[in-house]
Amino acid sequence: MIFQFPSVWFLCALLVIPFLIWRWNRNSFRTGVTYTTGVDISLLPSTIRSKTAWIPNALRVLAIATLIVCIARPQKIFEKVQQNADGVAIELVIDRSSSMLAHDFTIDGKQVDRLTAVRKVAGEFIGGMGSLEGRSGDLIGLVTFAGYADSNCPMTFDHDFLVRDVLDSVQIVDERAEDGTAIGDALALAVERLSSLDERVKSDSGNSIQSKIIILLTDGENNRGDIDPQTAADIAAALDITVYTIGAGTNGWAPYPATDIFGRKTMRNQPVVIDEATLEAVATTTGGKYFRATDTASLENIYAEIDKMERTEITQRTYVNHVDMAVQSVRIAGFTVPPLLLVAFVFFIADALLRSTYYRILD
Repeated sequence: MIFQFPSVWFLCALLVIPFLIWRWNRNSFRTGVTYTTGVDISLLPSTIRSKTAWIPNALRVLAIATLIVCIARPQKIFEKVQQNADGVAIELVIDRSSSMLAHDFTIDGKQVDRLTAVRKVAGEFIGGMGSLEGRSGDLIGLVTFAGYADSNCPMTFDHDFLVRDVLDSVQIVDERAEDGTAIGDALALAVERLSSLDERVKSDSGNSIQSKIIILLTDGENNRGDIDPQTAADIAAALDITVYTIGAGTNGWAPYPATDIFGRKTMRNQPVVIDEATLEAVATTTGGKYFRATDTASLENIYAEIDKMERTEITQRTYVNHVDMAVQSVRIAGFTVPPLLLVAFVFFIADALLRSTYYRILD
């Protein structure tokens, strides 16, 4: 609660209240009927009325104090913050082919497969953690691919659902018929998902799409699918969609899980083959950038760099509403406070009624 200036100076009148209390207590009235007697009144038993004779004076003090506060114009301020965001639409495209089983990434010092590391870092990119601020104002979707491309999650603002229920459940393919690396098909599917967003976002939230980007991560080369990666990149460029590409995998050789002739799980080194030329050409065609992630730390740095390059611009407006508590009721801490003028009026009426009835003096 605040007070309007210069009316706040009327609060100085509250300093008179102690004098009024002293004055009324000095000349406090006695209840009952005036009469002459030789009996010592102090020896008579006290009554409820005599014990509560201070109530009318207290009501009058409260009424005057409340009236003074009303004159000082107390106000309650209610602020409403409205945010308008021109967000970034992001389609994450993640490889889940069998080559992602390579254990050349680490989490907390423990070797893990590439997809596990990608799920962790991509989740932090979306939700925010460490050097990553998160993408709270952005529309994000997920496409995964191996031999075929799948749209795992449509574009959504529900990032908790995207990370917890969708991204964390993505698994590496375990059937040979589904294996492969259809980079072109996955990129084309992501472009299709982004191409019709403007009207939907405008109608749903009133905001607009600042930019559309695709973050494509793979550890191989295009060997499946019907669409060439460069063709998909040309379509993305025509629709003003920027593609950032990431090649995931250490340089040279990487350990892959295998089963020996005795059925035991073991690790075998296999060469890392990434078509960096194609990935770089796709990024260049769309105005994006190609990155190489050789370990978890470099993967985190890549997402952090993309995070800085593609930020959401948020315009925040604050609306302030002043409520005059003297004449309007307000809700504070779950309770409704009536207009203070009404409270003062009730105190005055209660004081007058009590003085003319229960505490009336007959001379």
